[in-house]
Amino acid sequence: MIILYYRSPFLRRTLSNKKNDDGVLTHIKLSNISPDTFQIILKYIYGGFILLNEQEPSEILKVLVAADQLLLQELIDYLQTYLIENKSEWMEQYFELIHQAAFQSILY
Repeated sequence: MIILYYRSPFLRRTLSNKKNDDGVLTHIKLSNISPDTFQIILKYIYGGFILLNEQEPSEILKVLVAADQLLLQELIDYLQTYLIENKSEWMEQYFELIHQAAFQSILY
C-alpha cells in the first residue's frame, strides 16, 4: 500500500479516506477503469515499466485515460509521447475517439 500511496496522488487520497473506524480499508470502486486496464496500471505502479508493443493503440488510450484519472503524470507523459511518436497514423484515423477520451478525462 505504501507504493500505491507514493506513486499515485489519487490513490493516496482515496485510500486514506476509505478506512473505517477500525483503520481497516474498505473496498474502493474505480467504475471508469476496466479490470484489465487497472492490471496494466498496477504492473506499472509496482514494476515501473509498461510493455506497449503488445497493446493495441485503443488499449493504450484506455490506459492513458486511467493514468490521468489516477494522476500518474509520469505515465501520462510517457504514453502521450509513445502514441505521438509510434502511433500517429492510428491517432489521425481515430481522432474522434481520442477527442472523446480527452473530453471524458476533463469531466473526471
